[in-house]
Order: sequence, then structure tokens, then C-alpha cells
Amino acid sequence: MTRQLRTLFSALLMVCFSSSCGTAQESPFEYKEIYLPEKDSDNAKDLGLNNLDNDWGIWGHNLHHVLPSNPAPSIYAVVSGNRTDEQFCFSSDKLYEYIVTYIEDNYGESKQHRFAILPCDNAMACTCDQCKSRGNTANNATPAVSYMLERLAKRFEGHLFFTSYYLSTREVPNHKMPKNTGVLVSTMTYPLQATGTKAEEDFKDLLQNWRSKMTHVYVWDYVNNFDDYMTPFPILNIMQRRLQLYKEAGVNGVFFNGSGTDYSTLSQLHFYVIGKLLLNPYDDWKKLVTEYCNEHYPTASDLVANFVIEQEEWTANKNHALPLYGGITQSLATYLPEQQFVKFHQSLAMILPQTDGKERAELETMWQAMALTRLELNRLNHSTDDSEPFLDGLRKLTAKNIRIYSESFWYIDSYFNEYQQMLSHKAEAKRNLLLGKQLQPMTALDEEYSDISILTDGLLGLPSNYHCGQMLSSADPHLKIAIPRIVGMKKLKVYLVNNPKYHIILPEKVILSSGGRELGTVIPNTYDAEQKRAVAEFNIPSNASGTLILTLRRNKADRTMSIDEIEGY
Repeated sequence: MTRQLRTLFSALLMVCFSSSCGTAQESPFEYKEIYLPEKDSDNAKDLGLNNLDNDWGIWGHNLHHVLPSNPAPSIYAVVSGNRTDEQFCFSSDKLYEYIVTYIEDNYGESKQHRFAILPCDNAMACTCDQCKSRGNTANNATPAVSYMLERLAKRFEGHLFFTSYYLSTREVPNHKMPKNTGVLVSTMTYPLQATGTKAEEDFKDLLQNWRSKMTHVYVWDYVNNFDDYMTPFPILNIMQRRLQLYKEAGVNGVFFNGSGTDYSTLSQLHFYVIGKLLLNPYDDWKKLVTEYCNEHYPTASDLVANFVIEQEEWTANKNHALPLYGGITQSLATYLPEQQFVKFHQSLAMILPQTDGKERAELETMWQAMALTRLELNRLNHSTDDSEPFLDGLRKLTAKNIRIYSESFWYIDSYFNEYQQMLSHKAEAKRNLLLGKQLQPMTALDEEYSDISILTDGLLGLPSNYHCGQMLSSADPHLKIAIPRIVGMKKLKVYLVNNPKYHIILPEKVILSSGGRELGTVIPNTYDAEQKRAVAEFNIPSNASGTLILTLRRNKADRTMSIDEIEGY
């Protein structure tokens, strides 16, 4: 090959890399990370993505990791006049010394690292004399945190030090901070939505406020429904708009928080497309979807690409904020077109026998993960007749070491076992005289739990998943339900859920009455710990007259209570 040809060939390669391959393209962001299972893959390196394990010396609310085994009490905050180890004092010389020692011993200064100097994950702020003199108040720790950042930035000029826009540090510093300081700005106040809203304008203003004080402004955004990793989450169209906004607002870095090392449906495709958009926010996301599917799913490329694009466009037309934490009801209302999804899932099963190798393995896992969505749709639609193939799909997922389906460690094994128990109970409760009968609420129901028919559909809820099959209520002081009298009904059973982790607590008492006469009171203080369920049982006297009235009195100290099922025998 002549020198001229070699030069031309090299130039063509550079054009390829800068326009489509992306590896040589300069991103508008100095920091870019997508926290999905592919974060350690070769694809991450090709896209030039960062990795918090390599680029951060302290990440998140982990400042406690720098402390010795018996730290000086002076590092802790004074709150309401008392020192507490639930928060730090950022005016503390000792805390500064511990951080300096940690950085010197573990990172030195030969390579730049980032350090998140964040308060503990609560709204407390230190109000000791030193912190107050710097401007701290009971709900604002920004002055003292800024003081600590400045000290560290001056001591380690080669490293970057970050505060956050969060709880006690929502206020912007009152002066320009050193060039090696920055802020992590969460998008929790900026909902995931397809088109512009007032929240978007407010977020732009927020970014500009921080840009006026900090050299490095990083956005912390979200790419999953953290209560459901298995239902496809249409994030690409929304993320393109947001990345364009971030670039135009002068944002320096973006961290996309996702499922981490845990499987989430379509995460490989999302990782690729978002990675490309981080290089060029104005790229065509639909083209990137097709490009990925053509390469990775040669047999099923049209099927997968068409569904992904169709769901994205359906979601954009709905134009509702996507839930970061939500169940099947919220999914259907915002981002899951039920008929299209079911058709896609069925088509995926039909095309699988035509595939092989890596394509077969990935699509098979995708179908098995989406089986959980099908099971949730069945529960919501009060029908479980065709559940066995989907349960089998879940069982096969666990054999692949895919074990959880939410950020809260909701285990697939638990879901599978509880679903089986639900089916068994349905078979056992054939004598339930209230099955399919209409109950009448006599007090207001919570907006997202207003379908009272779930209480007589014959299906117990799943203890580990409160989004569907249970009726949550925050009624104050009590919830009242009218229950029809059925000929021959002598006993009433009320299934209740106790799940303190999610502030779902048993009622203080449950009362059954009829015609103004109290028939019985149950204080449900004993329950099945494994099932997280208690049962309030009432005998119905033969001389009782009128409609039955069930009253559940909520303990006001608790957030909510849950009814699972009501049965009559």
C-alpha cells in the first residue's frame, strides 16, 4: 500500500470513529457513567465511560468509611443541643484530619480521583458554635460543608471534591468555590417525562445557580423503575431530551443510576444507546436501537427494535411522568402498552426456536424476565389460569443467578413461592361465599388503591410485593367497608398484611358490626412472620340483621395499613 493510500485509509478510519463508532468522538461531558450490569464490559471501555469503582475515592453517603475504629466525638454534629453520631460536623478539625489521612494513605496525588464529601443520608445539620458561625441552620448544612470542601480542595489540588444538592445541602454556597470542587445534583425534582414541563424549567434554573458557584456540576439521573427491573422501561427518548438539556446548561458530568450489577430487561440495549447519546446527545436514538438490534439479534432484530421504538413512542404520547418506584398499575398508566407488550412477549416465544447461540441466550433470558410482568398483569386482571409457563420462566431465571427484581431486594424465589401459595389458597377457598361479590367503601380510598374488587377476587396478595393484590389505606382514623349479607354466611375472615419495612402495619383494631350492633372486635397483634400476614376472624350470629360493616382503625403512629382479602363462609 502506498503512503498516499495509507493516509487516505487512516483518514477514513478517523471519520468512521468520529461519526459512528464513537470511540474517538469527544463527549460534551467530562464524566459519564451508566450504572447497569454492563458497566464493566468492553462496551463500556469502547464508549469511554467512567466507573465509580475506579474514579471515586469516596462515593455517595460513605464518609464513615474514612473513620478509625474509635473516632473522636468532635467529628459528630450537634443537633438540638446534643451531639449525635447520626450526622457529621463539617467544621471539625478531626474530621478533616481523618479525610486527609484516608486520601494520603489510599490514593496519594499521582492520579486524579473524585471524593463525595456528603452528610449522612438524613436532613440533620450541625448547629455547634463553629457551624453556626459559618452560617449553618437547623436545616441547612451548606456553609459548613462548603468550608470542608474548600479546605480539602486547597490541600489536594489534583483531586476533585463534591457536595450534593440533597436534603441539608440544597442551598447554593454564597461565594464562588475553588476550581476543583463540584456538586452532584439529583433529578428527583425533575420527573422522567417526554416533553417540557414547569419542573424542567425549574431544573434548568437550579443547574444555573450551581454553575455560578461550582466549576464541576454533575447530574445524578435515573434509568430504571427501581421496584421492577423486569418490565421494559422506555427511557431512550426521554434521555435524549435530557442530555441535550444538560449539554446546553453546561453540565460537566452525568451519572445514570440503574440496576447496578443486577439484571434489568433491555439493559444491554439501553447501555449502548445511552452511551452513544453521552457522546452525541443529538444522535438519532431510533437509528441506534436498530443498529444494536441488527448486530445482536440478527433473527429477531425487527421484532425487538419495533417493540422498543413503539413503546417509547407510546410513552411519549401518554406524556406522564414515569414512576421510579411503582408496580404494574403505575406501569400501565405511564409506560406499558398492555396489548402491544403481550403480543411482543408471545412473538418472542415463537421466534426463539429459530435463534441460536448468544442471540438465543439473551432473548430467552429477556422472555423469562418479562414473565414476571405477565404474572403481574394476571394478578391485576384477577386471572391466573395461564400462569404456569411464566412461573417456569422465573424458575429458570434463578438458575442463571438472576435472583432479585427490585432495588429493595425483592427476590424472584420469594415471588415464585408466594405466587404458588396464592394459587394454592385460591384452590382451597372454593367455598368462599364472597368470591366476586361487590363491596362498598364507606370512607375514601387511597388514590392508587381504589380498586376494592381485589378484596373478593379469591387471590391473596404477595407478602413481598405490595403494589398489586393488596389494598393499602391511610384512612384517618378508620376505613369502613360495607359487606353484603350472603345466605348461609356464618363466618368472616379478613386477611391483613404486616410489613413494617415499608411502613405497612396491622390495624389497631378491626370491628364487625351490623344494624348498629357490634358483632365482634379483633386486635390483630399476632401474625405469621413468614407470610407477613394476620387474619381477623368473626362469627356472624344468626340473628344479626342488616348489612355487615367492617371497620379497620389505623394506628395513627403508622403510615398505612393493608387489607389482603375478605372471605365469607
